[in-house]
Amino acid sequence: MHINMSLDGYINDAGGVIDWHFADEEFQSYLDEMLESIDGMVFGRVAFEELATFWPTAGDDVSPVQVRRMNELPKYVLSRTLKDTDWHNSHRMEEDAIADLKRQDGRDLALFAGGRAATAAIRRGLVDELRIVVNPVLLGGGTRLFDGAYPRAELSLTHTRRFASGALLLTYEKAPR
Repeated sequence: MHINMSLDGYINDAGGVIDWHFADEEFQSYLDEMLESIDGMVFGRVAFEELATFWPTAGDDVSPVQVRRMNELPKYVLSRTLKDTDWHNSHRMEEDAIADLKRQDGRDLALFAGGRAATAAIRRGLVDELRIVVNPVLLGGGTRLFDGAYPRAELSLTHTRRFASGALLLTYEKAPR
């Protein structure tokens, strides 16, 4: 799972806006590398619909690597209500299908989800690694990263990285038993 979060735990502000993410040059390079290292992306419906309006027509102000990978990689949308997935190489699926995708050979899948989708994936034990980018901003309201009930999970911090913007990448894995 890879997601941006404010310091006070929100993934978007009270208006649903996500334009507060810090994105310095170093962070953009990190995103390029991360997108090159995966075989597919999983989204919640809301995140998918927002990104599907941006990436197909993204301009020169966005990394060419990100434009190419966001448009060419398989995109799996967790939704029971979404009818059409017009964005190239996108597919609607139910939450249970993630486990089938994980069993396939290949590189990692990245879950770029909203609060409900992230919580559902955590609840079902489908997340092996959490990469949380903590942005140096307080939003005071919005959508919490984890929205709903999930079982307790012990995690181990395996990596940290500080970007010039002050954003921190915190990488956690399930703690060994």
